[in-house]
Amino acid sequence: MLTAATMDDDSTVGLRRIFFAILLVVVPGLSGCTAPTEEVAAPEPSAVETMAMEAPAGEPAVTEAPDAESVESRSAPPAGAQPPRDTLHLRVAWTRDVGDGTDFVSLGDRLRLMTYDSLDGIGERSLLPETASFAKPLIAPSGDSVVFTMRRQGVVYAINWDGSGLRRVAEGFGLDVWSDPTDGVEWAYVGVDERPTDPPSYPAIRRYRLDDPSVSETVWDAQPVSGDSFQLSADGRTAAALLPWPSAGVIDFAAGTWRELGEGCWTAFSPGRTPLCWFFDGAHRNVTVVNLDGEERWTIPMNDDPRFGGYEVYHPRWTNDPRAIVLTGPYSVGTRVNKIRAGGRQVEVHVGILNESMTAVESWRQVTENDAADFYPDAWIAPGGLPAPRGGAAPATVADRAPDGAAASVVVSVRVREDVPLPTPQSISPYREGLLAIEYDVVEVLEGDLDVPVVAVAHWVIRDGETLADATRPAGETYRLNLAQYDARRELEGKRLVMGTRDLTLPLFYDTESGAPAP
Repeated sequence: MLTAATMDDDSTVGLRRIFFAILLVVVPGLSGCTAPTEEVAAPEPSAVETMAMEAPAGEPAVTEAPDAESVESRSAPPAGAQPPRDTLHLRVAWTRDVGDGTDFVSLGDRLRLMTYDSLDGIGERSLLPETASFAKPLIAPSGDSVVFTMRRQGVVYAINWDGSGLRRVAEGFGLDVWSDPTDGVEWAYVGVDERPTDPPSYPAIRRYRLDDPSVSETVWDAQPVSGDSFQLSADGRTAAALLPWPSAGVIDFAAGTWRELGEGCWTAFSPGRTPLCWFFDGAHRNVTVVNLDGEERWTIPMNDDPRFGGYEVYHPRWTNDPRAIVLTGPYSVGTRVNKIRAGGRQVEVHVGILNESMTAVESWRQVTENDAADFYPDAWIAPGGLPAPRGGAAPATVADRAPDGAAASVVVSVRVREDVPLPTPQSISPYREGLLAIEYDVVEVLEGDLDVPVVAVAHWVIRDGETLADATRPAGETYRLNLAQYDARRELEGKRLVMGTRDLTLPLFYDTESGAPAP
């Protein structure tokens, strides 16, 4: 079993964590793009949280592999395990909510640190026996270790893939792990001096040598970054980040500057030679990919596979292979107002394989299959497992992505099909701008072309944190609307979209005349 002793008693860290825990209860939405609304109780510390930390940073607290009680038995795969299906060597780490299944950003303590290896025959397993405040597990570029944060303790740890060598890295929140291509040294990038913003942000980033955390340096302090959405380029010179949410941008470490690419969440940077980065839209359906070489940008749908049923997905992240991404979903339970917050035990981890032109997901592989909620994944693929991307292909256009029968711009007379409850400013927090998509019967096409009988149309319901007076659209009412394809409107990328439709596969439009512009 893991040994436990006295906890590192840093009063400053302790006071900061208590203060943040109070804010989680008082301030709705304090966590990320969206957040749970229920209070998370402060439990007794787990064995990991009370682990001896008086040794120098980086010295293992456990030097031998855990016994059979520490890691699920290897004699037989546990329930839900998936045997290897091919020769692709895939490793995945994530958090599992063993509580009510709603802790999708790992704010509470009812979490397990989980791993999966496609070639070992074990299936899903707990890397550590504790149920604790595990957050944002990151697989090292070598694939041999996992770096994770104990959120309530405010400390970053590393552990070997086999469950041995648990060791403290630093105080703060783990952002990414990067390997220097010149010497192979792995570095943990850590957000420090946490600020209780919504979501939490870090005014500085320090990096720690993973094999010797006593070696560290500050690499960024020009602008606060959000914790969930940070990923370095392969050469380590730049990183995709939220600076802070909802400003999605790219950091230039050498220059000490950054530039904004748009608004959204869950930024990521491709590990390939082409400098591609993305940010996730407020609908939690698509990523906008930006090629930093030529400023070309295109959208990749993340939820259009039948396995997701058109529902929202979450936690998108590029793996160590430029052709592979990882995310969780579908978020299909709860009310139509905000399904992300409901989480649910149907949420699984999925790995997507991008096509060679990097314009669409060509296939999906479901990693987990169980009766628990799985969140916050990172994935690693052995080098050479997938063919390299190829350049030269034109990115997907809006027209390419439009459903059959959906025109680019059209004026219509439509009738509301049913009453749909409005989201509240609190329900979309920390967003302050929100749209609601509802279903309409097409009564008449007045201008342009449209040959579908039913459409989904998004209209503004919340601006600058306030519900608009004309936000409600009653069932049976007829409206004349100017419509544009929703995905063609770049100004909507970082705005929260609540889907109030029963059919999530309907062509999605935007009511261009709804809502007064935000000041």
